Amino acid sequence: MDKYVIQTEAKRCLECKTKPCVFACPAHNNIPEFMKKIKNGLWDEARAIWHVTSNLPELCGALCQNENLCEGACTLNKIHKPVKIGMIEKGVSELFKDVIDYPITKNNKRHLVIGLGPAGISNALKMAELGFDVEAIDSNPKLGGTVYNLVPDFRFDKIILNDIQSKFDLLNIKVKYDTYVGKDIFLKDLIDQYDSIFIADGLGLPSTVDIHVDHLHVFYAQDLLNKYLYSKDDLISLLGKNVYIVGLGNVAIDMARTLRRLHKTVHIIYRRTIDDAPAGKSEIQAAIEEGVVIHELLGPVSFKLKGNDKVLDCEGTCLIKSPTGGRDIVQKVPNSETSFMIDDLIFATGQKTSEVLFHDSGVVQTPEISPFATNYSHIFVGGDRVNKNKRIVDAMVTGITVAKQIAEGIYETNR
Repeated sequence: MDKYVIQTEAKRCLECKTKPCVFACPAHNNIPEFMKKIKNGLWDEARAIWHVTSNLPELCGALCQNENLCEGACTLNKIHKPVKIGMIEKGVSELFKDVIDYPITKNNKRHLVIGLGPAGISNALKMAELGFDVEAIDSNPKLGGTVYNLVPDFRFDKIILNDIQSKFDLLNIKVKYDTYVGKDIFLKDLIDQYDSIFIADGLGLPSTVDIHVDHLHVFYAQDLLNKYLYSKDDLISLLGKNVYIVGLGNVAIDMARTLRRLHKTVHIIYRRTIDDAPAGKSEIQAAIEEGVVIHELLGPVSFKLKGNDKVLDCEGTCLIKSPTGGRDIVQKVPNSETSFMIDDLIFATGQKTSEVLFHDSGVVQTPEISPFATNYSHIFVGGDRVNKNKRIVDAMVTGITVAKQIAEGIYETNR
């Protein structure tokens, strides 16, 4: 990206003293100071400021839901023209894609990362920079986790992951790809081989939905988007013309936009409203502009055969205020049933963890001590296993946080 374009946008920053963008960012990046350095052409200093709190700007800049986070909190959002913080972050990351921070000294301690999604990547990079000998294990043939497996190519340029792999190579981070912990190798055999272990294997299983399905096959978006399981040609032949998706998170939107590019008719049903959706507003708008129809305040009840037709029965919902002040409660609306004749039904209602990795290891999470802790003082967990929001930036933060804890010797006090 051209420096002039980046600098021109950065000059719009007001450098607010209250720093609302900083508080809205889960990583608490020092955005005003970052913008100030860019304005003055101090590119190295800008990169150094960002690197204190974020080591995956190439992912966060491209995939963060900035309109719900930093850009949403930008003072200029009051006139609907927030500073394009994500664009600037991504642009600066491109300028420094070959730059890494080598460790000043090595400590000769061995560290293992299990899972190379955003949390594992950030942890591995930070631990290597802190002087640890880092090794990693991942079940896929490339790093990236769900970013590589599930995010469609039209939304993210996967070549960026090659740049991250180059950083791994420069930092001498050794990776065993195509290796599944819990099947090919076992956690119990790794426990005593390393001074510290970070488990960031993500959410491997799709969440189920409680509806009645009568002798029909349903699909899960997490599986259909996985390029190791299905190609575009597979999806064309596997699914009928008229497809309905349940859910309105990023995976649902990615699934919908992918199917539109395959010339499918796509409808999304969601029990809440678009304003409540986990997916980014810009992604939802893009899906609508591409022809995806979204049905708000509608929930699935059953999927069954009526003669030769596949019928999805739904019911209307409404939202009532939670007495505890939390998220609004979904309530069914009496006598609001409606039905759709469809070809296929896809669930995109979230993911859940698989416990295969922990099998027969004796390792268990101990959230009462810390969200990252286990009953082994040198073994930590992170990423979507501990993140409520399941966002890339949150995963990255857990990776960096755990790295700093290990480097400060916090885990040693529990041994």
